[in-house]
Amino acid sequence: MKAYAIVTGDDPEPQPLDFDHDDNYDDWKAKEAEAASMIRLSCSPEVRRIIKGMRNPLEMWNTLQTSLDTAGSYIGRQDILRQFRACRPKEDEPLKAYFTKLSNYRTQLDHTDDAITDRDFRTQIFTSLPSQYAMILVVLKHRRPLPTPEEAMHDLLEEETTTGLTKELGDASTGAALFSQRGGYRGRGRGRGRGRGGCGGSGGSGGSSHESKCTYCKIDSHTTDACRKRKRAQEGGNNDERICFQCGLPGHVKVDCVSYKCIKEWWKVKKATATAALATTGDCDPF
Repeated sequence: MKAYAIVTGDDPEPQPLDFDHDDNYDDWKAKEAEAASMIRLSCSPEVRRIIKGMRNPLEMWNTLQTSLDTAGSYIGRQDILRQFRACRPKEDEPLKAYFTKLSNYRTQLDHTDDAITDRDFRTQIFTSLPSQYAMILVVLKHRRPLPTPEEAMHDLLEEETTTGLTKELGDASTGAALFSQRGGYRGRGRGRGRGRGGCGGSGGSGGSSHESKCTYCKIDSHTTDACRKRKRAQEGGNNDERICFQCGLPGHVKVDCVSYKCIKEWWKVKKATATAALATTGDCDPF
């Protein structure tokens, strides 16, 4: 503990009463040497060059802090990149807080030689989220052109909002959650009207009491005019009203869905592997 106090400057060097017989001063010098040795041993060879020749632990500590806590040095930038790649969303932490952390790392490295590109940012998002976002991630990965990081974060936040609303309603069914997320079956003659609202609540002609509720995708976080999904559909010129029961997106059916084909292929490989293992070992069928 005393060695750490020397590093932080809380235990300054005492004035020796007698250089030859002052036990307190000798003890302080021993602790100083121990603190300097601990700092030197905890550094990598690259970092050790920064404090080469230094013996004062307080000076060593301040020098390392100045050199490594900013993006102005190569080592500092590499440390920020390491933190960015190791960052993961915490349990029960909203996605917005996680995306804010990633954006802060990206801002620190802006206009440097180690700036985080859109591709790196998008890859970090796609590979770090938990399994409950697997379906929406499959949709985003197969979208062409690939979404920008901002578009991906927007769609994932919508997914989180929808999932949260579904849980509040006590609906634990995966199919019901997908139905709620994608706005229901539109234009299927279910007696609910052919409007954009589909079966999602009050029918095609009904309205929400929330002024900012989007009537296109049925999400409360934005208005119809600001809806990205509606804008993409208009820009693409796709007037196909068919809705995919797999991913919930307009313009195709389940049999043509990229997400459905990927999942189907995955199950085919998994079943073949399990069948081969069963034939070899005689174990019970894992399915």
